[in-house]
Amino acid sequence: MQLTCFGEMLIDLLPTGDGSLNPIAGGAPANVAVGFAKLGGSARFVGGFAEDPFSLQLKSTLALYAVGTEYCVSISGAQTALAIVHLDAQGERSFSFYRDNTADIAIRPKDFEHLQWPDHGIFHFCSNTLTDAEVTSTTMALLKSAAAHNQLISFDVNLRLNLWQDLSCLSERIEACYPYVDILKMSKDELRYLAEEKNMREASYLDWLLSVGVQAVISSDGPNPCSVLTAKDFYSVASPTIDAVDTTGAGDSLMAGFLFQLSQHGISKDTLVQNFPTVKKALSFAVKCGAFTCEHKGVMPFMPTRIDVSERFSSFNPEALLG
Repeated sequence: MQLTCFGEMLIDLLPTGDGSLNPIAGGAPANVAVGFAKLGGSARFVGGFAEDPFSLQLKSTLALYAVGTEYCVSISGAQTALAIVHLDAQGERSFSFYRDNTADIAIRPKDFEHLQWPDHGIFHFCSNTLTDAEVTSTTMALLKSAAAHNQLISFDVNLRLNLWQDLSCLSERIEACYPYVDILKMSKDELRYLAEEKNMREASYLDWLLSVGVQAVISSDGPNPCSVLTAKDFYSVASPTIDAVDTTGAGDSLMAGFLFQLSQHGISKDTLVQNFPTVKKALSFAVKCGAFTCEHKGVMPFMPTRIDVSERFSSFNPEALLG
């Protein structure tokens, strides 16, 4: 099963020991594509690129990891988005974004009219291409096209509130995606935020998600247990105990691992809920992928291979049920 990741690819400016900033390729959907490819899957990235020196670095990075770019679009006159990463003592990150007239939000539905979908594929996206009205229209067009072509659709909420021009639109735009989504990933904080915006308790919000068409909800909580919920089942698994260096790509690495495992078992939108034992194994594998990435500074170079996962966590019991 081929993975198609849509959204932003940008330059993360990562602090170094001497106080300087090291430019590295980043962006949540691009991270997932790279992670999926490094595990051995077939992945492609769909998005907009500027015509500046940073864009050359981004394209060469995707080529290095064998991520397809045949449907990427060059945007004349646009810039590459930048994100300054701030890390605290625990490796937790925050971001300052520079996203004015950038290629990732200048893409339009017409740019992807000729995109060909695989017969059996996965489509993954995040909320950072919902932050203004025009890029939202592009996202929704691709989302509806993916659904019409029976792709297994994965949505990582991945809220970055400082990217939104108008927070009053946030919940409405995110919720408009739900009827097309099969797998929804959110952190505990994101769940709390969205539930409060809808004046609902978190448990009621989860029930509502399942009622509008979402098949499986993955809930992450930093180093605490990660869970997956469907209308019929619930599973929670402990994450490996590690010394976190940089949590920037933890969720992206987790999603790459989860989607890769589903692809290896041929799980489609029609068989997802019925194959919950496979979903459980996928989440157990995914938390190890996320933990591996957190042990290093930087994301794409430290998205694990399958050998990395098996060697690093050979003694970790992935079936440690906690709920």
